[in-house]
Amino acid sequence: MPVVLLDTEALSVLASPKERGASARRAQAILQAAALRNAPVRTSAAVLVEACRSQARDTAVSRILNQGVDVLPVDRGTARVAARLLNEANLDSGSAIDAIVVATAIRLGGTLIVTSDPDDLSRLAIDHPGVEILPV
Repeated sequence: MPVVLLDTEALSVLASPKERGASARRAQAILQAAALRNAPVRTSAAVLVEACRSQARDTAVSRILNQGVDVLPVDRGTARVAARLLNEANLDSGSAIDAIVVATAIRLGGTLIVTSDPDDLSRLAIDHPGVEILPV
């Protein structure tokens, strides 16, 4: 199993499992499979901008991160790849976080992105076969 990368919605689903039902169970199963295979689970620091918009959400997200989810910084190279992806997909900055997640996956090489927004992420990752999108 490659690196597992959580986008905002996947992280939010895991942080609020009672509200998300089946999606939360699917996301939890993916994390369990990753743990069994010693696959690293990561997210982008940019994801936290969307996921931690209140104290309650911040606390819930921190609980998930503290279970071994590494938070990766957004460096210049990742930002430039994300900008190129937005341009190629003809998307505006409203999709910037999604583009950063896909750019992070590209730079990691061979990544499984867990999301509840597969259409937008697939559009951004269309020319990158090493990036697999897995909906929850």
